[in-house]
Amino acid sequence: MEKLGIIEGRLSTQFGDLVSYEFFKNLALSALGIFIPIIIYDASGSLLIAGMYLLIKSLTSMISSVVVMNYLAGHGFEKGLYLSYLFLVPSILLLRFLDYSLGLMVTVAVLYSIGKTLHAEGMRLEFTENTDKKDRDRRSADITSIPNMGRFLGPLIAGSLSAAFGFNALLTFAVAMIMASLIPLSKLEKTETKKHIEVRDVFKRKYWNFIPILLSRGIQGLSAVALYGLFTYEFISGSFGSGLVRSLDTIGFVLVAYFSAYITDRVSRRTIIAVGSIASAAAYVSRAFVSTPFQAFLVAFLGGIAFKLYHIPIFSQFADEAESNSKTEFFTLSRISKSAGMALTSGLFIIALSQGNRFGFQAMFILAGVATLIIPLMETRIET
Repeated sequence: MEKLGIIEGRLSTQFGDLVSYEFFKNLALSALGIFIPIIIYDASGSLLIAGMYLLIKSLTSMISSVVVMNYLAGHGFEKGLYLSYLFLVPSILLLRFLDYSLGLMVTVAVLYSIGKTLHAEGMRLEFTENTDKKDRDRRSADITSIPNMGRFLGPLIAGSLSAAFGFNALLTFAVAMIMASLIPLSKLEKTETKKHIEVRDVFKRKYWNFIPILLSRGIQGLSAVALYGLFTYEFISGSFGSGLVRSLDTIGFVLVAYFSAYITDRVSRRTIIAVGSIASAAAYVSRAFVSTPFQAFLVAFLGGIAFKLYHIPIFSQFADEAESNSKTEFFTLSRISKSAGMALTSGLFIIALSQGNRFGFQAMFILAGVATLIIPLMETRIET
């Protein structure tokens, strides 16, 4: 019993350090996810160029996933988290100190994408390693609610800084927060699997039912963050409003995460996913018809609630699947599929812009709504 208590205490400490790391990293990445496309659009004057940035970033993530996951498996998950700094920080500094050019846009897209992939997949592997299946729903709420305060504060601070002092101020803030995340990261213990993966391992038949859900998540993710941020900046309320819509979105996340234990104890996982997906689809479609700041903020808040309602049980389910099989294989599939969804959305956005800027955004928001309805349909085919 004493040994069990020591193990549980170590896992609790490790998980706490992981949550702290994610909080500080989210302060930066939540702001950058919205504002890098806005900065590129502001510098180039072209939504087409901003769309190309999103496309290159998504394709880089998709192509580099197997290499990244093999590195994580062979060298330790936390080593991948450390390596992410060598890509993220230069991508921010390039935007901070160099004038815009097409070459700069491509370089930033590639560096930022690889850094973000190292961070995101290292985090997912660490989460699976440091949680038990029996309490994973609760831990999923913790890892998405506490760090979500970083997602709330990051865009709000970034929007305020950019409105008051310009984009360079928010880039400086982002670098500072990324460096602060090194403190809790330094406390994580080394974990590794030593399992080399090939592309053919990733697309095993047992994973096929997850692919449509993951593609849908990629479509939603790009539409809700980068595209809605650009849409708000261009048509609604400028840089401060772009930060605020993401922050309000996150308040919805936190509220649902706070009450998630109460909800999951009383309602089946399948029902929660179905209700959340339908409500989230309605919120995505509503974004296409937003025309005032109040509407933009309200849709963001309600959309955050609806999204997190289904995302917590889905996130937990993905971690269970990864633990039951190969962590690296499953999370590589996740990254490739979500990146493919983002690349598809970026490409369609570029094409849709030929019919007008507002139409380009509206088409993608409606696409995201339709894609969200895939989730409850496919989730019923996944064995739990």
